[in-house]
Amino acid sequence: MTTLWIVLTLLAAAWLVARLVVTVRRDGLGSSRPPVSHADWSDMASDLPSHPYRSA
Repeated sequence: MTTLWIVLTLLAAAWLVARLVVTVRRDGLGSSRPPVSHADWSDMASDLPSHPYRSA
């Protein structure tokens, strides 16, 4: 009887993990990039170097 409960618990855990994976994938978490809040500083001032601390 103990084996039955272990098997049922493992099946329930696998089902919950599968539902979590489906929910997270459907939500789009991690698959879409966040919106850009501002342009790069090198785009705003074209005469500035893109890597100010890099040595030649």
